[in-house]
Amino acid sequence: MLKKIRQLTSKRGVYQHGKLDQPDPKFGYALEDQARALLVVEEFGEKELAEIYFNFVINSLGDGEKIYQFFYDRNGQIIPDKKKECSEDGMGMVVWALMRTKMNHIKKEKILRIIFKKADGWKYVRAMTYLLLGLVTGNKKPLEDRITKKILVTYRENDGWSWFEDCLVYGNALLPWALWERGQIRKDKEALEVAEKSTKFLLEKCQENGVPLPIGCKGWQTKGGAVNKYDQQPIEAAYMINCLEQAYLATNNKYYREQAESWWKWFWGNNINKICLIDKDGGCFDAITEEGVNLNQGAESNICFLMAYLAAKRMSLIEEGQQVLYHR
Repeated sequence: MLKKIRQLTSKRGVYQHGKLDQPDPKFGYALEDQARALLVVEEFGEKELAEIYFNFVINSLGDGEKIYQFFYDRNGQIIPDKKKECSEDGMGMVVWALMRTKMNHIKKEKILRIIFKKADGWKYVRAMTYLLLGLVTGNKKPLEDRITKKILVTYRENDGWSWFEDCLVYGNALLPWALWERGQIRKDKEALEVAEKSTKFLLEKCQENGVPLPIGCKGWQTKGGAVNKYDQQPIEAAYMINCLEQAYLATNNKYYREQAESWWKWFWGNNINKICLIDKDGGCFDAITEEGVNLNQGAESNICFLMAYLAAKRMSLIEEGQQVLYHR
């Protein structure tokens, strides 16, 4: 089941990119891939891989409380690119992973303190929602409340556009997903209300003739602008499935489970190209393109596919043929 992610992983971390079905080490490692990979493999109970990703995350801390985003193999070590400190998105993912993992280290608490200190000054709503997915599992309630309020303030309804920004870009379903979790765990009615409205809006925008249509990364979609159909990436489907799982848990509305099943099948051919993104070994291709499919298999695509798989499994959406594939 974890064959592809094992292949992409060295003894230090999971490589960022793939060239066709092989890892491409020259592009090195991205911190956010390690964080999301940690979340996934822990749920699979894979301790060896979890230790690799956890150690990578806690060792991303450099001198002067700097957290770096990109790393490269050099002379038997991984060396950070010191020109690129971690983005807000990346730090949000680090908190998400470290707040949910059972693994502990003195550096874990230090990194969390550093990020929490920065978080009130963040400007990007997506980064705040990554952060919220971690905070809802912990005891930093004042910070969690402030971050939730900042997210909710960005939500607007006007001219048929019910969203947090004036465009739909990447990882869109992350925003209502985090609010569904916040609403359930903290009994936050406003979070649940906004989660429901924004999920409805996103589902309306992201389908064509009943077929899932993730926002394409070649131009995204602006308010009042044309729909960009390509390239469709696995992160969009994976986050949508997890969002719909939380919607189903919060409401017990079978509609959300049905939509989650439709989006899970996006990986298997329920898409506008009618192409399966999963190869015979369980590897996930990087995107649906105008020409067909991007045959590279990178870390984000495969980690997000495993996130989708785990959510689909929790909802009992995995079909017999897919089970056979994953248990080879």
